[in-house]
Amino acid sequence: MVEKKKTYEHKSSGGLNRPLRMVKMIQARCRICNEDGHGKRGWWETCPHKPYSRIEELPGAVEFEELEDGTIVKLDKPKVAYGRVPNMKQVPLDDKAASGRMVQIQLERGSVFPEDQGYYPICEYRNCWVPLAGPDAPKTVFHTQKGNFHSHDEAAIISLQQAGKPIYLGLGQDIERRREQLDQVNVR
Repeated sequence: MVEKKKTYEHKSSGGLNRPLRMVKMIQARCRICNEDGHGKRGWWETCPHKPYSRIEELPGAVEFEELEDGTIVKLDKPKVAYGRVPNMKQVPLDDKAASGRMVQIQLERGSVFPEDQGYYPICEYRNCWVPLAGPDAPKTVFHTQKGNFHSHDEAAIISLQQAGKPIYLGLGQDIERRREQLDQVNVR
């Protein structure tokens, strides 16, 4: 069994007015073994350069330093820490995108699911990066036939969208109608 790593930290920027189920995957990338995207099929299996992660500046650069006498001075060049982060991407799981084959296409191109690299599963709503397990996960997670989501509203919106039903926008006069519409959807 793979030991679980820390949760992938990413700010969620999705909105409930953009209904699309997006499976999170980790993409294989390497400028040496797959130069200009023209590597041989299966290059990621023999790549020694850690193709599923990249080096990125970590948040929290130190810009000030306290001297021995208690004086605080601003550094000319901030001290920055770097670390490896996964090459996360979102892949649409919808019949309108490559006839519903996008996940299969990405698997054929070397992408893997976060769980395969030891990360916790992530919500499948568009631009939502909330982990579905682990210490940062919400208490209630919705595992449905339509996907895995961290909120009832996300699960209900995807259920309505996949059923081809119109969804109230939740703006102005539609706020109450949308709330009623989402509350009526049984996502279990």
